[in-house]
Amino acid sequence: MLDAFAPFKWEALFAQWPAILQAFGVTVAISACALVVALAFGVLFGVLSVSRFGACRTLARVYVEAVQNIPLLLQVFVLYAVFPLLGLSLTSYWIGVLAIGFYHGAYMSEVVRSGIGSIHRGQFEAAKSQGFGYWQMMFLIVLPQAMRIIVPPMAVQAANLVKNTSVLALIAGGELMYFSNSFAGATSYYGPAYVVAAVLYFIVCFPLSRLAVMLERRMLTNRRVTTGDATEALAEDGLEATPGTHDITGHAAAMALSRGVPAMYAGMTGAAPAPAPPSPRHPLHDLAGGPASSDAPAPDAAHQRFTGNVAAAIADGAGIELAQELACECGTDEGKARRLLRAKTKEASDHG
Repeated sequence: MLDAFAPFKWEALFAQWPAILQAFGVTVAISACALVVALAFGVLFGVLSVSRFGACRTLARVYVEAVQNIPLLLQVFVLYAVFPLLGLSLTSYWIGVLAIGFYHGAYMSEVVRSGIGSIHRGQFEAAKSQGFGYWQMMFLIVLPQAMRIIVPPMAVQAANLVKNTSVLALIAGGELMYFSNSFAGATSYYGPAYVVAAVLYFIVCFPLSRLAVMLERRMLTNRRVTTGDATEALAEDGLEATPGTHDITGHAAAMALSRGVPAMYAGMTGAAPAPAPPSPRHPLHDLAGGPASSDAPAPDAAHQRFTGNVAAAIADGAGIELAQELACECGTDEGKARRLLRAKTKEASDHG
């Protein structure tokens, strides 16, 4: 066991440190170029996968299914052995860039598709209403908002991409795994060669993996802000029938609206008392829990708990009563009605 990692074997390996650094540099260079190719394919086919044109969606689906269900090594061999027969010869470096980039582009396109699907549909409608074209809407409105959702899994795919450069060792790619195999085969010093290769791969991939975890945690912390989706909070409100279509929860809307009901009610009762008690079925009686009377004090609505629907009904009913009162006093004279309403508002403000 210890003979596999004997000191003289490490000395022989580190005597080749210029070749190690060169192979490591080739791995990093191939990874960087392949990542650019993968991002280009991923964004392009991710956007096409949500297109309104069926042909574009079919094309994206064929690309994703074909690439994901064919081994990467076989795709590399197609570029290495088959393309030269067609008159298309590429170096091992560019075979690695194209094959690995094309392969991981399929996975990144699914990430992009999921990120676009998480954006609230109102963003699409707003962009269309402002005259944005499809590609303008995607690249100027939708994708920038989806980046927080897209980036974490993209970092995971980047780490996988770096590791998959090791398949190029089978076509003499000149990268890290090829050097390790060549050195181990020539000297039989397998232990040090593969340990150093593993450490160098780890140095590149571990930061990408940690970056993905960190970004995912940040995304979960800011999920509602990122997507505009209040599904969890809306699920707690039994009166909300369409979770995921509002930017605030039903509880938040009810609290905001109900805080304005007591002030509005007090202003109306102080500025313009009704000539007759309201109907017992009027929604304002819900504030006090029973019918109102002309000599009854204003109910303490500040401590009531309202749902969004009840608060809206109360405000709507109060507005209808005020409109009816103005109609009785002013008839069809809109100017007089506006002046009277301003006077009532000023008096209510001074009274408050």
